[in-house]
Amino acid sequence: MKSIYSIFIYLLLLSSCANIVAPTGGEKDTDSPEILNKTIFEKEGITSIDFTFNEYIQLNKWEEYFYISPPIEKRIKKKIKGKTLTLTFEDTLAKNTTYNIALNNCIKDNNEGNILDTLNYILSTSDKIDSLTLSGKLQDAYTLNVVENAWIMLFEENRADSIIFKEKPNYIAKTNKNGDFHFPNLNSKNYTIVSLTDFDFIYNEEEKIAFLSAVVNAERDSFISLLSFDPIIVMDSIIKDSTIIEVDSTVTDSLVIEEVQYGNLTVISTENKQCIFQLFQNEKVISEFTFIEQPFLLTNITPGKFQIKYIADSNKDGKWTTGSWEKRAQAEQVINYPSEITIRSNWDLELEWELK
Repeated sequence: MKSIYSIFIYLLLLSSCANIVAPTGGEKDTDSPEILNKTIFEKEGITSIDFTFNEYIQLNKWEEYFYISPPIEKRIKKKIKGKTLTLTFEDTLAKNTTYNIALNNCIKDNNEGNILDTLNYILSTSDKIDSLTLSGKLQDAYTLNVVENAWIMLFEENRADSIIFKEKPNYIAKTNKNGDFHFPNLNSKNYTIVSLTDFDFIYNEEEKIAFLSAVVNAERDSFISLLSFDPIIVMDSIIKDSTIIEVDSTVTDSLVIEEVQYGNLTVISTENKQCIFQLFQNEKVISEFTFIEQPFLLTNITPGKFQIKYIADSNKDGKWTTGSWEKRAQAEQVINYPSEITIRSNWDLELEWELK
């Protein structure tokens, strides 16, 4: 009996051990790496910078996000050892120049892949640091959606337009996921500002471009709004849905065709120029109305929920016109109504909208 009892106790112990749950390891790490120290040193005329973080790191889409402004000729060597990123400059850095080394979204931690979205380092090759700043936002000229990861370039005012896309810009920045850009290291000179959406500083066909006709100066300007456009876009290619009711004359009176009850929309505004209104559903143009002047009465609209867009038809051709770098012409102004509107059957809606 004693041996049987011992075996029974042993089996209970095994059963208990099998039900033990291993520790979960605590909460998931959601913090991006934090920089602890930055060290700059020179050896045989070559400049290097060590960035030391609070945890082990790895690179994240380096070629897509990393840049240095002003740009330099040779690529910067990068090396990660444990918690330290080392950048080595093979180029001789220009004298009396303030550089912005942009590491935004370039670093993530080893374990969870948490990305460090903002990290800039200012490096000056003189006792003076250029610290004037210029910020802004880039949006698509037609949709007004933000444009991310686009180049924003500054060219000195005296550089000819014909060589702007043949030489490197004086300063560069990139837009983030919200379309925002920032120059933290500018001087007090005048600059031409241009944006391109492709990977390099050269304009390519079907690439979107943005620019200002006037020069910018960081002493005078603090925030710049840019609208990018495709110079060769053809707006006639936009597909517009329409409601078509076909009547078959051979059908007898036993078939009754239901009549659609439309709604109307009146836009009340102090604006009284030739313009276009477009009604959208799921980013597709459903209806379009062109007016030479007020009243802005949009009639026979199929009931439903819509977004509404205003286009200032400046050249009076009855469609949205894109811009031109060669003619230094901006795309026609677009304004989106901030909220959705509802058109009801056999109902007139009045919408007060200050169009400026």
